[in-house]
Amino acid sequence: MSRLTSLQSSFGKPTSFKSLFVRYGIALVLVSVALFVSLSLQSVLPEAFLLFFLAAILASGWFGSVGPGLFSVVVSVVAMDYYFIPPFRAFSVHAEEVPYVVSFLVAGIIASWLSSARRVAEAKQKVHFDELFEQAPEAILLVDVKDRVLRVNREFSRIFGYEPREAVGRFSMDLIVPRDQRALALQSRDRLAHGESVNVETVRARKDASLVNVAEIAVPVIFGGARIAHYMIFRDITESKRSAEDLLKAKSELARLSRLTTMGELVASIAHEVNQPIGAIVTNANAAQRWLTQSPPNPNEVGEALSRIVQDANRAGAVIGKIRTLVKKTSTQTAPLDMNELIHSVLILTDHEMRRAEVDLRTELSVVPRVLGDRIQLQQVMLNLIMNAIDAMTSVRSRRRELQVRLSRDRNSVLVQVQDSGVGWDARTGERMFEAFFSTKPEGMGMGLTISYSIIEAHGGRLWATLGSPYGAIFSFTIPADGAAT
Repeated sequence: MSRLTSLQSSFGKPTSFKSLFVRYGIALVLVSVALFVSLSLQSVLPEAFLLFFLAAILASGWFGSVGPGLFSVVVSVVAMDYYFIPPFRAFSVHAEEVPYVVSFLVAGIIASWLSSARRVAEAKQKVHFDELFEQAPEAILLVDVKDRVLRVNREFSRIFGYEPREAVGRFSMDLIVPRDQRALALQSRDRLAHGESVNVETVRARKDASLVNVAEIAVPVIFGGARIAHYMIFRDITESKRSAEDLLKAKSELARLSRLTTMGELVASIAHEVNQPIGAIVTNANAAQRWLTQSPPNPNEVGEALSRIVQDANRAGAVIGKIRTLVKKTSTQTAPLDMNELIHSVLILTDHEMRRAEVDLRTELSVVPRVLGDRIQLQQVMLNLIMNAIDAMTSVRSRRRELQVRLSRDRNSVLVQVQDSGVGWDARTGERMFEAFFSTKPEGMGMGLTISYSIIEAHGGRLWATLGSPYGAIFSFTIPADGAAT
């Protein structure tokens, strides 16, 4: 039998003889007490019996429900008639006293009904709350101000492995908080003591000592201005955290593939950048050989040629190192970055591509604070925006193809803008520009801008696009300045 069924049985349906006897007995005792007190105080407060009998009726209706409440009304009227209404000590009423008695009878019936109805309503409310507590999809823990467990629900037992009898009476700190999390848990308790709510993602321990990732919400229970207890609500987020980690890995891998695709588009630029120092090395090596074969040899010229060979070899190594950094599979590594240097490093890689597409580059790079970020990821953003700008201008024939890269400070952030003189976009493209797998290029993956958006957002910044005036487009992003950097 459920709690609600039991309640209905107690208040609205036939019950056992023992229960009826107790409830009617309580009503009789309450009226008897009211009679005794009224007789004791009759000489001092002759009319006080009305209040005492009404109080007995209210209490009877509260504790015994409708039947015992009406029973107390009848007994009270009889006692009042016998002891307090003329003629005294007789079960009769003078005609002029009849309205008085009827008024009391009506008042008693109403008081009894209201009291029993209020009792039933509160009992039903408690039953509904109990059912809600037990059936809640989250684990719920009720503890007192000393952190002793008062109650747990079914989901709590399922997640943490404790039956109610095993949990009630113990300290919640000893029950579910791992030792390495106790300092943080104590801070949460302090916040609750000051009437604040707590909402955290943390780790808690099961009965078998295994750990579970949970989202925890704790709220104080306030009564009369004082904190008397608090609820702790837990939701198991182990699977969601694992899914989030898997999604993060997938995004990282997709970003690497996007970088590889972009680098594939830059093969000509990369070959040009590497060929230049290699060609210079060959030229200087030939020169050094000629100086050595002269008669007499010229060691000074040979030394200078060898120095130039070393410089060019270092230059080629630097280019290859940057390319390897961009394409290799690494985890996110944040550090203070100079955006001027980062932008220059990307412009070097794209220089040949810009010259091949006959794009004029114009830069406006200001001295700005360092930013805290991942160098590879921010290079990828710049690479995507610049390559997109170059692609947007390939069909332009009637005007100069001009690419502008601007760097400035915007309050507490660094603002980067990449502007082209291309064809812009239509309304449909503008709405879907940052959607995954949406691309205006036949061979495009549709992930460059999506990944760039995610990267900037993860760095605490914002990426957006606007149409240029009178043509072209401007892609802008901000990254918060690193407060610790100078």
